[in-house]
Amino acid sequence: MDALWKNTTDLPSYESLKNNINVDVAIIGGGLAGILTAYKLKEKGINAAIFEAKEICSGTTGYTTAKISLAHGLIYNYLIDNFSLEKAKEYADYNKRAIKEFEDLINKENINCEFKKCSSFLYSTLYDYHLKEEYEAAIKCGIDCEFLDERKLPKRFKGAIKYTNQAKFNPLKFVKHIINGLKIYENTFIKEFNGDNKELTTDKGYKIKADKIVFACHYPFVNTPGYYFLRMHQERSYVLIAENTKKLKNVYLDVDDKSYSFRSYDKYLLFGGENHRTGENKEGDKYKLLREKLRTFDKDYKEVGQYSTQDCISIDKVPYIGLFSDSLKDVYVLTGFNKWGMTSSMLGSNIIADMISNGLDNKNSIFSPSRFDTKGIVKSAIKEGPYSIKGLSKEFLDIPNTELDKLPLGHGGVVKYNGKKVGVYKDESGKCFIVSTKCPHLGCELSWNPDEKSWDCPCHGSRFDYMGNIINDPSVENLEFIEKK
Repeated sequence: MDALWKNTTDLPSYESLKNNINVDVAIIGGGLAGILTAYKLKEKGINAAIFEAKEICSGTTGYTTAKISLAHGLIYNYLIDNFSLEKAKEYADYNKRAIKEFEDLINKENINCEFKKCSSFLYSTLYDYHLKEEYEAAIKCGIDCEFLDERKLPKRFKGAIKYTNQAKFNPLKFVKHIINGLKIYENTFIKEFNGDNKELTTDKGYKIKADKIVFACHYPFVNTPGYYFLRMHQERSYVLIAENTKKLKNVYLDVDDKSYSFRSYDKYLLFGGENHRTGENKEGDKYKLLREKLRTFDKDYKEVGQYSTQDCISIDKVPYIGLFSDSLKDVYVLTGFNKWGMTSSMLGSNIIADMISNGLDNKNSIFSPSRFDTKGIVKSAIKEGPYSIKGLSKEFLDIPNTELDKLPLGHGGVVKYNGKKVGVYKDESGKCFIVSTKCPHLGCELSWNPDEKSWDCPCHGSRFDYMGNIINDPSVENLEFIEKK
């Protein structure tokens, strides 16, 4: 079992785009954010078409732990310190409304998606002072929560915050209901964007002319304007699916370095963690580390599946929802959900639908992408720039020592071959798949991910399989495939 939700839900299939078309609103991306945006626009009498590169919900939505929660780690104290109490309250209020809207919509439409109200716990096994600060900040933001010290917790825990009125569900069963009546094109890869005339071009050369465009494709592939490649990075995390474990009513997140996550679904436990920046997993063994950690909680569990996922992390911990850029009229974006895609998708779809239908301006919102002025872009460049510089310098300066014939079976790596630096995966039979190590997005050197047999970009998070095919954006090109031998 590689993804719990996909193994419990059969979503319908949709045809790919096979001609040039005109649409009112073109939504790039068929995950929860794009689907909810189309659903909200339909409610307002506006027709939108969704264009998905693969199958709907085949990205992060299909691999989420599906917590509907405003307990987004240690966030509210940070928001108060770095924005203001008013902005922190806005963030909390939008997420509270998102939780309530999920509940109301599910009840109104009688959607069978295993929606369950629960509490969400943030906990630490190391110390409690940062949790106390977070609790006090959450109270200031009007959030219903309770601080629990170690006297009220199991031995290993030093402190926890309990957030009430949170929820969990099966996201694909929810999606299966709300997609009824939506216009969706699958296997329709958007490769080019012309902002001047609101035109998109697919990899097959078909043109989509739209009055308005929404980028809900996880990581925008358009570099300028907007500069989203300087505003965020991508992270990978790993999940085990286990049986024979204690059934948990509530959901849990460790706020220490490893960010271990627990939630139950039916007879299964989803246990996640071992996060890392995409492109920084040279050692591998992430699933092994998860197994070892889970044994400290439950030594008798039975593993029945595993999967990984990728999330966009904004530079200031807040999603970008609103106008893609002040210089692009009628082009919108939802991205940078920081691993909290359920509530972010709901609140984001409401913001974008209101902006499109009513011409509303959210420039003063904490979620507005224009909160980044020129100084903000400079700060982003200072923080994210070194990763790009390192990736670019490796591409041009690093000379690998390993020769092709010395690469072990079942391994991949950057090697020297015919006097050139290349990326090679050698399968168990000794067959070699040789690709360029240069990311087509902005030219950084790719890194081999041994856990997933993929080539990952440490700069902006593009990923490719061992044959060079795109797995994750922002790249819109496959790797150059050099040779199979």
